[in-house]
Amino acid sequence: MIATNTRSRLEDERSSLLATIAGEEAAVATPLDDKGEDLTASQHPADVASDLSNRETAMLTGLTLKEAVAEIDDALARLDGGTYGGCIECARPIDPERLAARPQAARCMDCQRLEERSASAT
Repeated sequence: MIATNTRSRLEDERSSLLATIAGEEAAVATPLDDKGEDLTASQHPADVASDLSNRETAMLTGLTLKEAVAEIDDALARLDGGTYGGCIECARPIDPERLAARPQAARCMDCQRLEERSASAT
């Protein structure tokens, strides 16, 4: 039952993220000068800068969301492989409260802290 609930939560989150990614990609795919206005973008440099900034934000958001989808895919694979709930680094059980809050968690808190320290040091 727990695995079914966990799978359902992960799949729901994955679907939501994919829908958001599709929206971000659609926003980025719209040409800068296709705003439905009579004015061209080249007439308003500040608007062009704002549009470019918004596109960059959408692209970065999309990348972050794709990483989140990959984490969920990995968690689903661990569920299928029977290793879900164990730390991918030390194999100790991940605290059930951590998994309840973040079902895609792949590491116990100790290993996650080490991973974050390592990542921030580079």
